[in-house]
Amino acid sequence: MSEQIEVAELLGPTAFQLTGKRALIAGASRGIGLAIARACAAAGADTVLAARSEAVLEKEAAALREAGYQAEAMVLDMTDVA
Repeated sequence: MSEQIEVAELLGPTAFQLTGKRALIAGASRGIGLAIARACAAAGADTVLAARSEAVLEKEAAALREAGYQAEAMVLDMTDVA
């Protein structure tokens, strides 16, 4: 019988510490990018969520701020070569 181990339990509370750092996460409006942005914020980073969907980004950044984290949204289109 296998038990599911949460990542936080496996790594411990200090394995992923970003206090005093700034993290820019592209694709942060959903999926893996959003999960990474949440993890970076929880680890103490000032987090910038970047993607094309401004309304979604603002909502997610606001949710992180309401939870006590430093977060801001930035519209970014990685397909724009300009």
